[in-house]
Amino acid sequence: MKINIYIFLSFLLFLGVSCETPFDELNTDPTSLTEVELRLMLPEAQTQSMFNEGNGGNRAIGIIMQQFIGLDAQQLQYTDYVLGEDLLNNYWSTGLYSGVLRSCDDIIRRSTDQGATFYSGVAKIITANQYGIATSWFGDIPLSEALKGADNLKPGYDAQEVVYASLLAMLDDGIADLALENGGYGGGDLIYDGDAASWIKTARGLKARFLMHQAKRNPSNYAAALTEIDASYASAAEQSNFTFGTSNTQNYSLAKFAAERPSTLGIDARFAAMMDGDPRQALYMEEVDGTWLFDTAGRTWSTNDATVPMLSYSELMFMKAEIANQMGGDASTPLTNAIVSSCVQAGVEEADAMAYAATVTAGTINLETIMLEAYKGYYGYAFHTTWSNWRRTGIPSLTPSSNGQNGFNPSGGVPVRFLYAESESQTNSANVEAAKANQGGGLLDASIWAYQ
Repeated sequence: MKINIYIFLSFLLFLGVSCETPFDELNTDPTSLTEVELRLMLPEAQTQSMFNEGNGGNRAIGIIMQQFIGLDAQQLQYTDYVLGEDLLNNYWSTGLYSGVLRSCDDIIRRSTDQGATFYSGVAKIITANQYGIATSWFGDIPLSEALKGADNLKPGYDAQEVVYASLLAMLDDGIADLALENGGYGGGDLIYDGDAASWIKTARGLKARFLMHQAKRNPSNYAAALTEIDASYASAAEQSNFTFGTSNTQNYSLAKFAAERPSTLGIDARFAAMMDGDPRQALYMEEVDGTWLFDTAGRTWSTNDATVPMLSYSELMFMKAEIANQMGGDASTPLTNAIVSSCVQAGVEEADAMAYAATVTAGTINLETIMLEAYKGYYGYAFHTTWSNWRRTGIPSLTPSSNGQNGFNPSGGVPVRFLYAESESQTNSANVEAAKANQGGGLLDASIWAYQ
């Protein structure tokens, strides 16, 4: 879908909103809008949330998970786990709390006042997804005291177990809003164009995602997640796709990074070797003078107008295959569906995708088979899920960097979390220190609750 006009108008309108003063009525310009319409607010929130899928944190995860490798500049440091508090400053502030979460909070408040339950439902789903990804990166995060503005500039941190429970409830609230008739949709939905039933399916699938995040702690989550998966997408045609624009001001974050930081990030040779014989290899990467690159012309995930799913059908099927394996069922059908969907999404012809899937499922299907295929399938758009899977299962087997021991990562092992952002440590230090103390110090090698 075309996103530029909505984003441009939303940006201008947000700039036009001012604080109330006693003179507002006298000073109101009748030719200027002072209220932003929901149909112009939602595109901004959707765009920021999807831009986050390829942001600096996800690129760092790609390095941690040995799909990317640093070739120059900061990326070389990231390869050796020099992942300091400055890494996610922009994400924590403009990307997350002062970005998409604040936008969604505003949408929820305005739509509640207007009875426009479609917008509040979608905003709650986006909010829950963003919180869920953030807690998988940091563990404890501000939630119940967050987004209060001047009423609370130093929010406390909720324990990760509480965060997950809260976001699952938030997804149920979003589903309830979307189930109401006359939801007041007036445009602006860049993903489903107002199809509430499709958003409900997305919410059910996201519930499965975050139940699986906690499956190591709560094995009963497998059955609960399966129920949610079966109520979500029936095919890839239903997944929550977002298509970026073709220009450098509208493009996917991986493409933007490639244009602005050329030759600083490449494909790890170990990942390239793993992809040998996989029909997605040529769509993910290209070897140039002995170096594997992700951003040459024609690569799926470094294209400006990439189509990126908030949640993919292949993720649902990989989860379903894992659940079947863990519960003693037959994982072959969901694994086949997951692989085929992933391949087709990347640009592989369906017949070639089917042929490749058949070679995988012809052998013994175990947890390693499923996790390795998921590892390959999530490249480019769901790095956060790859990291979550590895921390739950230990698959794939990763070799830590030989230079990975440093003050951020005393053990030298593969990092299992991110440090809190420097801006947060400086402005909310007491609560940050309490969160660190609750999580074994909060360094890169201190495992968070869900993966212990």
